Formats: sequence, structure tokens, C-alpha cells
Amino acid sequence: MAYDTLVREAKDLPEDMIEQVIEFMRFLKYASKKEQTEQSISDGIAFHRSVNPLADEFIAIAEDFDETPECFKEYV
Repeated sequence: MAYDTLVREAKDLPEDMIEQVIEFMRFLKYASKKEQTEQSISDGIAFHRSVNPLADEFIAIAEDFDETPECFKEYV
């Protein structure tokens, strides 16, 4: 029933609002996972963090990310 209502309501929305709804749904899923993680921590169950759950693809960071850039070395 809820899916039918969701589809019925989404039919009349413009494309940009549908994108907002999708982002909000992703936020709700993220918040739900975060709440489950916090619950499992309080229960003493181990968990593993993941890359941003809202990202559609893996984000790579350079190996020297934490190193001071050459232009700032004189200030450190």
C-alpha cells in the first residue's frame, strides 16, 4: 500500500522535486543505518564503517593526503 501511495504522489511532481525526494529517501536510509549502528555499539556488537553511504561511487584519496604541501613547509 505504501509503495502505491509513493508512486501516485510522485507522478505529479516535477523532475527536480523527484530528485529531492530521492535524496531525502537516501538520507532516511542513512539515518536508519546510523541508528542501527549506534544500537549495535551499545549492545557490544562490532561494526565496520563504510565510505559515505550516500555516495554513488567509491571516493579515492591520495596516499600523501595527510602530508604538508611543499608550499606550506616553511610555516610548519
